[in-house]
Amino acid sequence: MFSINEHIEYLLTCNDCVVVPAWGAFIANYKSACYDDGREVMECPRRTVSFNAGVSHNDGLLAQSLMRREGMTYEQAMSFIADSVTTFRQQLAMDCEVSMGRLGYFRRNDGRYIEFVPFYRDNASDQYYGLTDLDVKTVVALEQELADAEAAQQEPAVAIVPKERNLFSRKATQVAASIAVLIGLGVVLSTPIIVDRQHNTASMLPEVTAPQAQQLAPTVQEGVVSQGITSVNPYPGIAEAGNTAGKYYMVIATLRNQQELDAFKAANASLVPYMKMLDYKGLMCVYVARSDDYGKLMSLSSELPDGLRDIWLYY
Repeated sequence: MFSINEHIEYLLTCNDCVVVPAWGAFIANYKSACYDDGREVMECPRRTVSFNAGVSHNDGLLAQSLMRREGMTYEQAMSFIADSVTTFRQQLAMDCEVSMGRLGYFRRNDGRYIEFVPFYRDNASDQYYGLTDLDVKTVVALEQELADAEAAQQEPAVAIVPKERNLFSRKATQVAASIAVLIGLGVVLSTPIIVDRQHNTASMLPEVTAPQAQQLAPTVQEGVVSQGITSVNPYPGIAEAGNTAGKYYMVIATLRNQQELDAFKAANASLVPYMKMLDYKGLMCVYVARSDDYGKLMSLSSELPDGLRDIWLYY
């Protein structure tokens, strides 16, 4: 399954601006290396991602990425972008929040303003890959540490003198231990030893005893029918919704050929009983539920594994 999110992430590593037509532009801003006095840390150079909804014209960069990697035509790529934007708007209207993969997420504040919250990434650009912040202390801090260490060495060591044990308590402990030993010896010597001499002599004739029948306790009570262990359905909501009726399709994967479909089924065997196919402009769309209720299908995404929750609805 692919989405425009992963294409935007890739394009931002080598471009300063990636425009999503009819949605907005993701802009990578450069931040040079600087020193934080409060944390005593030298921060490495990095690129931070922001969003500008006013820049929404089509520059063709995102469509070319879809054409190059997914093998789409230009018309198919633009249609796929438009469908993704429609899904973003519907999810933002329903849940007041829409995820953009590892880039961040959009949220609606007070039901009016839309805000983009980026995720912090160390490797937003290949140019700065592997760079980390350094702990660099100032000369004043190092001199203070040396002064504290010298002051600690000059302080006299405090001798710890163990307390003397009370002589009376030591004698009382020895007397109590002696009494306990005497009581133990008295119990052992006063207990009679029973010797059974009945079977000490061997007999020349073998003694044959018939085995006695033993009555086994019933393991199942009368009138009670044993019930087998039934497995719990991990997708109760998807099973209840069904996948045979409804104008909205809950699509979890968009594949290009049978080889990708077989690999997807092998990786998600528990969802195979619910999978059905939908032809979308030459692509194989896998959906697991259908319904006329848009919000119901969006809520079912929480039952899916983490890697499949970035669904889109087709109608």
